[in-house]
Amino acid sequence: MYRHAAVVAIFLLGAVVTPAAQAVGITTYGVGLKSCQSFLDARQDDNAGAVAFIDWLSGYFSAANKTSRHRNNFFGLADLQSALSWLDQYCSARPHAAFAGAVGTLLLGGKPGPAAHTIEATSYGSADKPCGVYLDAREQRDAIYADASAEYTNWLGGYLSGVNAMSLDTNNILGNGQLSDAVSWLERYCGAHSVKSFGDAVDALVLAQQARYASQPSAAAGR
Repeated sequence: MYRHAAVVAIFLLGAVVTPAAQAVGITTYGVGLKSCQSFLDARQDDNAGAVAFIDWLSGYFSAANKTSRHRNNFFGLADLQSALSWLDQYCSARPHAAFAGAVGTLLLGGKPGPAAHTIEATSYGSADKPCGVYLDAREQRDAIYADASAEYTNWLGGYLSGVNAMSLDTNNILGNGQLSDAVSWLERYCGAHSVKSFGDAVDALVLAQQARYASQPSAAAGR
């Protein structure tokens, strides 16, 4: 338990986060790299930018629930709206903080509730949508479907960032890869498993990456 908390604390206190997939400390993808002020501006405008943060947050907490070895529902009986309200207050006081750092602080402050230990890990957002719907969104090129495709990409960025923050085995699940590489992998996987859920497809991606790490003992030795 203490080691788990320490890993996340390192992320909050000293990790340097950069847009590149290879980062010093814990790697963050997508809108998690943006500032708290960007989050507040998006919330104020109530536009697609705000939806991007919500999708990212949904992915991040889905990953935290799935990856943690101690709890599979960090929100307890709370919901995403409560999390957004907390982030509004936190970011208002710290506008220059990274959004991912704010979410990490929220994660550490989560209190176990009656639903903290559910039968299955709790997921949010795009996780339960079929792979076929994801592929349809990727294939379209008009503005409406482009937004639908962004939903999945933002969720994926949050999920992989959450895995990096929570895992005891790696702080960079994609290694030398980029988020675009993960998207390409998912397109191939979903093409062969269209009835699978998008969340299951992303879990398959994570397992494939973990298998790659397991085959590289020198990388594990460096942690």
